Amino acid sequence: MSLTLTPFMVRLDEVHAVVGSRNPRTYEVLSQWAGAGWVAEDEQFDYEIADGAPTSSEAALAVINGGPFDKEYGHRYASAYHDICGFMTDFTLPYNEFSGFRSGWLVDVGKGLEHLGITTAKLDDLVYGTLPAPLPFAEDWYYGEWDTATCRAGFAQWQASTPQQQAELHPEVLAAVKTCVAWMEAVVVTDQSEGEFGIAGFLG
Repeated sequence: MSLTLTPFMVRLDEVHAVVGSRNPRTYEVLSQWAGAGWVAEDEQFDYEIADGAPTSSEAALAVINGGPFDKEYGHRYASAYHDICGFMTDFTLPYNEFSGFRSGWLVDVGKGLEHLGITTAKLDDLVYGTLPAPLPFAEDWYYGEWDTATCRAGFAQWQASTPQQQAELHPEVLAAVKTCVAWMEAVVVTDQSEGEFGIAGFLG
């Protein structure tokens, strides 16, 4: 089974606040933005929906309203939160090195980060965290975050690494590490005056 890690640079407080906001306008604009994607997703999961799983629209509405949730279909609400983060980001981050990989790759990249002294921004924290409450556990979906402070510290640790240390890594691992660094740098260089940015990561 191949996996993909999708990063979004968002104001974490703002996306957290959507959960349970009960804001009909949020649902309206999200449904307009997601429209065709929701139709395609419902076709993909039509067998689950026939058994009682929420449609994409119903899952998004439940997330915005803070429930009710059917814990059997936690992945549907995680997918809806993924859509919310995608809708609320103005930035497209690169993730080619994290698209279509197999288990073990994150361990390799994590070791590469550690080799360079990047110990603050850990991949495990980005993908094995917890979805915002009260979203239920989502089987086959993983989520985590790097806040602003984490990105700043991780980027500073990258800047302190040496060309020799970098050259010691396998080229593919180094490319993936540089992608992670690009996520951190995007946060560091962005104006934080209207709220702090961070990285929301979805693994599925």
